[in-house]
Amino acid sequence: MPDDSVRGPGDPSAGAPSVPLDLVRREIVVPKLRRISLISIAVGLLITMLVSLFAPFWAAVLIGVVIGGPPALGSHLAGRRAYWLAGRTVSARMLATRTVDIGGLTRAELVVQPGRFRQVHLALADRDNAISVPLALYGADRGAELDIMGIRRLADVLAMSELISAEIVSRVLVEHLRAEARGAGLTARPLFRAVTRAEETAPSSRVALSEDDLALILDAE
Repeated sequence: MPDDSVRGPGDPSAGAPSVPLDLVRREIVVPKLRRISLISIAVGLLITMLVSLFAPFWAAVLIGVVIGGPPALGSHLAGRRAYWLAGRTVSARMLATRTVDIGGLTRAELVVQPGRFRQVHLALADRDNAISVPLALYGADRGAELDIMGIRRLADVLAMSELISAEIVSRVLVEHLRAEARGAGLTARPLFRAVTRAEETAPSSRVALSEDDLALILDAE
């Protein structure tokens, strides 16, 4: 991860190290993805050798690449994916790395993606880039949420933005931390209530929650 960006006076994150914002810790998922990639490459090579016994070599290579290539490439790209916060800069790495300066935000929204596993993302944009940071993933009766330190630091830097929606999202994250601290169940946690609110608005569509939606989530405390 890059070094912390330049911070202004009074920044509570001054001197703090970069904080990972990965929903699933990379030290857990990356080794598994690497194994999948290596197994896929091995399968592709094996198929290439077998097919080459009764077909032209170029055809064998093509078949091996078609079978082993996509999962190997997909695993490699998934292993590269990372999110982190350094100072007031949120970064997302996919094929390339994009960064958003919290000090120059033009957009800060909670976005809910429907499906079997419902996802809550923090959508951020400045004048140059836009990124979407996964905050939570919920199934029918359980879920995975960004760790406490990640949510805490996001809440801190969003509260420093001049964008009203960023301040409201910060309050939602703070209330979520409070709910976690008192051991509240999923239905009492603001990020899960964001999913519920989105489903009430548009059950089968991706929803960017409005400031009014977030206010209702906060009022439910």
